[in-house]
Amino acid sequence: MCTFGPELLLAATLASTVIGGVATISQADASAKSSRYNAEVSMMNATLSERRAKDAEERGRREEQAKRLEVADLQGRQRAAMSANGVDLSFGSAFDTLVDTQFLGEMDALTIRRNSATEAYDHRVAAASGRADASLARSNADSALTGGYLSAASTVLGGATSGYKDYASYTRPIVGGR
Repeated sequence: MCTFGPELLLAATLASTVIGGVATISQADASAKSSRYNAEVSMMNATLSERRAKDAEERGRREEQAKRLEVADLQGRQRAAMSANGVDLSFGSAFDTLVDTQFLGEMDALTIRRNSATEAYDHRVAAASGRADASLARSNADSALTGGYLSAASTVLGGATSGYKDYASYTRPIVGGR
């Protein structure tokens, strides 16, 4: 039967402890890198969402202006057609038609404005969420590293203590004639 001396047992315990500590740090480092990568992705998504918000606002302004121009063109054609037929535009159904056209066109323009503002708001909420996700991921990276180093230190200290106890129990003189 092969028996190991206390020095070899101590060396094996310490080697195992060091390997465990290194593995813990390596795992923490990988987790931190993954979290930092996720933070970068979240920040890129937040930036894209901000750009989409600005685009929605600009597009909304253009569409709103185009709607007002379209309504003005329609009113001009209505006036021309009614005037060509000798209709007085200052009262009655002709006047009501022009007022209704203006009112409905303005309602459409304001709806376009509201829709683009809602879209921009949604994109800004997504951007804020992305920034919050990035902050959380960076915090997770820091925590992973800190936890990994603490766990590795605990592994090394626990292994050293265990190795010392084992070594001491093998090298202690036997008292009482055992």
